[in-house]
Amino acid sequence: MTKPKKKTLTDKVHDGILEMIIQSAAPEDIVFNESRLVETFGVSKAPVREALVRLCSEGVLDIIPRYGYVVVRLTEKDEKDVVSMRLTLETEALQSNFAQFSQCHLDRLREQIERSCAVSDMSIWQMLNFNEEFHLLLAACGENKILNRFLKEVLQIQKRIYARHWWRDQKTLDTKANAVPHMKIYEALCNRELKQCMEALRQDIAGEWHFS
Repeated sequence: MTKPKKKTLTDKVHDGILEMIIQSAAPEDIVFNESRLVETFGVSKAPVREALVRLCSEGVLDIIPRYGYVVVRLTEKDEKDVVSMRLTLETEALQSNFAQFSQCHLDRLREQIERSCAVSDMSIWQMLNFNEEFHLLLAACGENKILNRFLKEVLQIQKRIYARHWWRDQKTLDTKANAVPHMKIYEALCNRELKQCMEALRQDIAGEWHFS
């Protein structure tokens, strides 16, 4: 069983900045400054700079030379576009790869599901990371590197949107639920039932976006 990856200083700063944005502690018109973040997190410049670069690559921040880092705004249309893009990419990957799923790949999916279900109390980030891991593993069977790259980028945007909604509704970034088990998708794969698998995948993606 794969052990959880230990968080680096860069990971902690990255998640800390993201949480500031999600919790509105950092309004969308704020400018992030390296020196101020070094003081806020009590770390050296290296992990702060690395975290900022990663957030830029994930589409969370934009860098303005000689000015700082600003938050990329997300609209309601962006949220709908993310769902639409995920449905397009993931259903295409599943349909194209369906005949290629080996027992080894199914075993990896099963292990991932069991690992996610073994954690009862987790942060929203852990839940979203488990969800991302499953969907990337599902799409990876066909080894379409271009599709997988775009899917990873879309899932990164999804994390921010989902966490923002979760914070708005729950006022916490902790959850009491297990990560989504994805068992319907897995069982349909094992039974070689493409139609049921496609429907389970669509329901799973759509269900992630039902907020109160």
